[in-house]
Amino acid sequence: MQKKVLPIFLEYLPAIVTALLNIVTLILYATIIEEHAASDYLVVSLMPLVPFALIFINRRWKMGVPRYLIVLVCLHLILSADAGTAMGLYAYFSWWDLMIHGLFGTLGCAFFYYLYLRFEKQPPKPLHYIVFVLLTISLAGLWEIYEFVADLFLHSDMQGVESALEQGISPLADTITDMMISIAGALLFYAGLFLGRYIAKRRNREQAQP
Repeated sequence: MQKKVLPIFLEYLPAIVTALLNIVTLILYATIIEEHAASDYLVVSLMPLVPFALIFINRRWKMGVPRYLIVLVCLHLILSADAGTAMGLYAYFSWWDLMIHGLFGTLGCAFFYYLYLRFEKQPPKPLHYIVFVLLTISLAGLWEIYEFVADLFLHSDMQGVESALEQGISPLADTITDMMISIAGALLFYAGLFLGRYIAKRRNREQAQP
């Protein structure tokens, strides 16, 4: 029994750590942060469900998603929800939002890439890489829809409409920029993937030479 329980615990450990950090964030947010937004409470409260669901699906249907990728997803959630949203780092650092969405694009394409390999057992074709990017953009679009709905019902400003108007720029600038940075993150993943393949092939040719 212990041999079975321990591996399961270790597999869920990234999600457990994420949930514990989110609890700490909620406590700090409620006791230290002066201005409270219902949308921030909602984001931080729901974020731990993502890694738990991802790990469960990965185990149940043997999706083959690497553990390090799940750890990076948890890190992304902590940096975006806990540090960025609740602790206000989006406002303190102008590059924080770009980093988060760029990392999202990288992780999204990596997830679909490994998912493809799990079922096809062969390298993707060029068209598949385009599909991976489109699927990642779709996920980014779902997040933008969530921000719109949250702003509509919770009277928040997750999309930065009010701040954009104060700066005299288009309210769509934040949404379009987020989507473009997500695409850039996806392209960065492809660049690293193809570079790694090139180095591996070159190394194999050098080792094969007498």
